[in-house]
Amino acid sequence: MTIHRKRTGPVPANTFLKSVCVLALLAFGLNTNSAQAGGLSWLDDMIQASVRSADPKLATGRTTRLFAKEATELGEDGLGVLARRSQELSRTARRIDEPADALLEARFQKLIAGDQNLAKDFARFTPVEKQMAVQMGEAAQSLARRFPGRADTMIRGMGADGLSAVSVYGDDVAEVLAAEGAQSVNVLRRTGRPGWKFFTETVLPNKQKLAAAGLLTAFIAAPEEFVDMAGQATDYAVKQFASAGIQLATAVGGGAIAGLETAVGTWLEQQGLNFGAARYLGMFLAGWVVISSALVVIGLPGRIATAPVRMVLWPFRRLIKAVRA
Repeated sequence: MTIHRKRTGPVPANTFLKSVCVLALLAFGLNTNSAQAGGLSWLDDMIQASVRSADPKLATGRTTRLFAKEATELGEDGLGVLARRSQELSRTARRIDEPADALLEARFQKLIAGDQNLAKDFARFTPVEKQMAVQMGEAAQSLARRFPGRADTMIRGMGADGLSAVSVYGDDVAEVLAAEGAQSVNVLRRTGRPGWKFFTETVLPNKQKLAAAGLLTAFIAAPEEFVDMAGQATDYAVKQFASAGIQLATAVGGGAIAGLETAVGTWLEQQGLNFGAARYLGMFLAGWVVISSALVVIGLPGRIATAPVRMVLWPFRRLIKAVRA
């Protein structure tokens, strides 16, 4: 029986070069992805470590990723994008500070409690990224102390941008951010504290009506069209809210009159009575109710509050008396 052995010759040079190039490209791609995933993954790990060190209830075990959505959406420069957004928030809040490297390093070491793996990666980030990471870690610890057992869930709900906003504005904005999601950060980014106050005190109490009218999304996208930097409703807001059946108590001047007329007109339209005389009569009665209520609140006698009505009725009363006489 004859055994035939297959002879193997040298690998052709062009095939060898192709294999080397493919392996090099794969290695480069893996390194790039690892660096990027490492940046956001490192931030995730650092925030979780900060939370666990501040909250004994979360000290055992490991939660799921906090910033998985951001890791998917932000692309190559994920950590840099977050850092630039954080700077934008700080400018809106007028809180631009650049701590010394040594101070930043000391604050970071307090967060990680000597974790050398986290410290090694921290050294390779830019100064802006380092500052953002430290501020977010400190904000996460503040949340862990204020809301025991809930910090990780809240951070996941508000996202990285929300936690960055907490680091700038304080943890009193955290519960709303966690409930409304990362998109609500846009209110702080565009209008600051005054717009946030309007959002929490005027928009959210009327959330269902505004959502049904499509105004909630519009407000989140462009809050500066609804509220000025002093926290006052704009004329546009008065008209739009009135169309949803909401009268803005903070509105003043011509915008309030226009909003009142729109609200009264909408109600009269539903009753089939939307003509000029009825609309202005309705505005007069609504205005009288508001003024009378204010007079009663400040303690003036009811006789003064009802004076306008009695003045209108006075000629008719005289006429009735004259007929009876």
